[in-house]
Amino acid sequence: MKKRDWLIVHEEPMAGYSLTNILRVLIQNRFRMHPKYWPRFIYALTVSFALTPLRIIERIIYTRKINRTKIQTDPLFVIGHYRTGSTYLISLLSRDKSKGYVSNIEAYAPLFFIAFPKIAKWILDFSLPEKRPMDNVLLFSTEPTEEEYSIGAASKYAYFNGIIFPRNFELYSRYNSFDECPPKDLKKWKKKYLYFVKKMTLKHKGKMIYFKNPANTYRIPALLEMFPKAKFIHIYRNPYEVWSSVLKWYKSILSIYALQTWNDEEIQTGLLGNYREMYHKLHQDRQLIPEGNIVDVQYEDFIKEPMQTVERIYSELKLGNFEKYKENLQKFADAQVDFQVNKHTISNEIINRVNEHWSFMLEEYGYEKLEPRRKEEEEAIVVPVKEQEKI
Repeated sequence: MKKRDWLIVHEEPMAGYSLTNILRVLIQNRFRMHPKYWPRFIYALTVSFALTPLRIIERIIYTRKINRTKIQTDPLFVIGHYRTGSTYLISLLSRDKSKGYVSNIEAYAPLFFIAFPKIAKWILDFSLPEKRPMDNVLLFSTEPTEEEYSIGAASKYAYFNGIIFPRNFELYSRYNSFDECPPKDLKKWKKKYLYFVKKMTLKHKGKMIYFKNPANTYRIPALLEMFPKAKFIHIYRNPYEVWSSVLKWYKSILSIYALQTWNDEEIQTGLLGNYREMYHKLHQDRQLIPEGNIVDVQYEDFIKEPMQTVERIYSELKLGNFEKYKENLQKFADAQVDFQVNKHTISNEIINRVNEHWSFMLEEYGYEKLEPRRKEEEEAIVVPVKEQEKI
């Protein structure tokens, strides 16, 4: 962590929470916050309080209309682990204007974006940093992101709350699959999620909605109960590269979101376990998805041939007229050619971690298993991993 990261306050996502939910998660965490993060919390509380009238007005005007909204076409879900290219993929898909998607506006101002879209955009334009903390990706309020933030603003059932309260990371990890939670928790989450999908459907005037959320990889049975004809894109990547990227990702995001200090080893153990659970669930549950409604995408192939990959997705999932929006997608893909990628080193520590915890993925998806180098070799050889961090 940088020495003064704790002074960053305006990026705290709790600013988009309802006051009720702030109290809810504080109780859940027994009001434990590190004193150095008090300015961050005070900022979030102040903004949330100031935005309360907007939330109330939207609730009064739109709640009935949202509940009555009919979902004409079940959504598409981009699933797979963090740092596997899902953001770049959804960014390409979002150029199809016949579909809708969750932008940073809906993610971070989820409780008033319908009634006050211009205000929501203005707030996000002010709050978002120029680039994402873990990579070089430019951040704009209208670009796609994960709806997990949206659900977390109105309920405790969001995995990313474990980034704000990392000492409870294990608890919030349970809200990925809900397997270790009381049935009522899953029921409440489904109610919140369905409401948000209806809200997005209302905003996009009945269009099919594209969602990108790694946490949904755990929730296929619940998603299919709500949306039996839902379609899925599963994107995966070399586990060594994933872990190398995840190590930077979680430290970067904790440094600007967390209200508590954390133990690196505990967080890493949790992340390693979550990955195993994710793919155990996926291998178990994907058989529930109707034939022809899921497609697998390998990150390495996608980065080499993004347009060909998206065209295959459209063809296999029958998503509509690819040619109509091909030019829009191509312009975005062309703009990424000169993107400055991060570089990482696959160290012996990374190799050992992956071999110990994720070797099943190497076998399942045909990636070469690496062996730790001798000390003198590791000192002499740097193995760069070019990482297309539009991820």
